Order: sequence, then C-alpha cells, then structure tokens
Amino acid sequence: MRLNAERWEDRGDYMVSVLHKFDEGTFVQLVEIRGKVSRHLHKKQTEVFVVVDGNGTLEIGDEKHHAKCGDVFLCSPETVHSVEGNLKILVFKYNYEKEDNYWLDS
Repeated sequence: MRLNAERWEDRGDYMVSVLHKFDEGTFVQLVEIRGKVSRHLHKKQTEVFVVVDGNGTLEIGDEKHHAKCGDVFLCSPETVHSVEGNLKILVFKYNYEKEDNYWLDS
C-alpha cells in the first residue's frame, strides 16, 4: 500500500498530514517544517523521526543534531525536543494522546 499525503493541517510554522493510523494511539504522519517547531515534550508518547527531505537542526534532550535526508532519531517520553529548518519528516507516533503536548516556549 502506498501512503499519500492527502489532507494537510496547517499549524503555522509546520504542516501535518496523517498517512496511516494503526489505531488511535499509533500512526505515521508526514510533517513539513517551514521555520521552527518550538521546544515541547510528550509525557506518554514516543516518536521516531525519519528525515525524508531538506535539512535543519533537531534538538532532542541535551543533544543538537544537524538533520538531513536519511537521518533517523528517537524521542522518548518526557524528552524536550524542537526542530528548525526547511525539511520533511516522517514521524511514527506511539502511545499518542491528544492532550499530551506540553509547549515550553511561548
């Protein structure tokens, strides 16, 4: 099955398209970054990031990475993370809950 980005949700500096839901708490989405996604964390959610286009800076915990096509990153629950640049990231979400976003920058 080919996964296509059919519906996009504009969230300001980034856009999101859910590609496939396995269940309510597990899905894969394509995220297009156009600037900066501020520092935030999820208390229950685990995310796996796969950079599929572009480049930028990805911060996960105390580590800062130059992110480019082909890079893969793991973000565990309770880990502060952010991203800046112009890139597309395939995001695999596990244990997702709608109210599990805690933004740290205003």
